[in-house]
Amino acid sequence: MLVKKNLVILAAIAALVSACGGGGGGTPKVVGGEQTTDGGNPPAENPATPNDQQLVGKLDLVANQMAYIRTNRSEYNAIALESFESEQGLYDVAWGSATVEANVAVPAPAPAPAAPIAAFGFRVDKTVRATDGEQVGDQTVVGRVAFSFTERAGSAGIGENEMAEIMQFVIDGVELKTNANGQISSAKVRDGAQMHVYGRNAANAEVRESIAVPAGAVRLLDVSNVIDHGGDTDSVVLLMDLETAFSQAGQKLAALENIKGHFAMKVTLSVAQIVRPANTQAVPPLEERVLVGEAIKVNTQPAVTGAGISGNAWIRMLPQ
Repeated sequence: MLVKKNLVILAAIAALVSACGGGGGGTPKVVGGEQTTDGGNPPAENPATPNDQQLVGKLDLVANQMAYIRTNRSEYNAIALESFESEQGLYDVAWGSATVEANVAVPAPAPAPAAPIAAFGFRVDKTVRATDGEQVGDQTVVGRVAFSFTERAGSAGIGENEMAEIMQFVIDGVELKTNANGQISSAKVRDGAQMHVYGRNAANAEVRESIAVPAGAVRLLDVSNVIDHGGDTDSVVLLMDLETAFSQAGQKLAALENIKGHFAMKVTLSVAQIVRPANTQAVPPLEERVLVGEAIKVNTQPAVTGAGISGNAWIRMLPQ
């Protein structure tokens, strides 16, 4: 009887914790992907939580920049973190945009009409910054990267009787390595990696799919490919090539191929801590800022947490 009574008490405690949302304060906000159109419950949780790992040390964002590729594929562009966070954000970066220009010096790696943006990355110092005597050399970590795009209210892309569009995805099996000198030496997706996608188009059609991710979807890009790099040889771009990642989708994501508008864009990585270093020469001076992303949950996958950014992007249309 005593054992049975204890089990009842434990069950009651578990129910109370569940009703209160888990362990209390500090639970990160989760960006959609688990929502349903009828307001019902989200899909059941995946009981197997990935063993996300993170590099020891910090990756410093160089020149306060991210990098992305224009849809005309003429060059990789740099965008300042503050510009990305502004109302403007980045723009016209989707594969299949109506914008056509003759200069296509950077060819598309693969047909991927459902890719919401062509490529995006963080320009970081090659050398991992150690603190308190950390050993940052000869590391190999494996984790995930997640993207979330939610069409902003009032976007020019939302027509009459249309829904705000959503597209979110997680790429698993992302591997990052450092060499003996503590420099980033490799970034890739491991064999068998998958991309898990959730989307909702303007007609309120939902898509939930898992797709094989080919090699090259995550890689290091030499900073010489970025316009106005200033001859820098000490940084590198940790690049997410989404055209490559989406190239295996086939018709699985056909409903999402024409999403367009002004989107709130979020990116979260579990594999490394990214920091915008202090800049005493700026006006006003900038203090060091650890870039912490929002938790992004897609379908039944556990939420991706870690370093990240939040900003804005125009998809398949120039700013209005």
